[in-house]
Amino acid sequence: MHEHTRVTSDQFEVRDDLIVHTPTGAECTPHPEREDSVVVWTGEIGRKLSGGAVYQYADVLAAMKVVWRERSKRIEGVAAA
Repeated sequence: MHEHTRVTSDQFEVRDDLIVHTPTGAECTPHPEREDSVVVWTGEIGRKLSGGAVYQYADVLAAMKVVWRERSKRIEGVAAA
C-alpha cells in the first residue's frame, strides 16, 4: 500500500481553459458555465512516479476545481473593473 502524496496549488499550470497537474500530466478542462462539469485526462494519477510520489484521483480533481474557481474569480474581478 502506498502513502499518497499531498496535492498543492503550486503543482498546477493554467493554459487558457486547461488546468494541468504537472507532476502527473493530468489535465482538466472545466465547462465555463457549469462548475462541476469537467473533462479529465488522468495522466499518471494513481501510479507511482519516478520520484516515488503517488497522487490520488479525488485529491487531484478537488484541487483542480479549486484552482479553476480561483482563476474564474480573478477573471470576473478583472472584467468588472
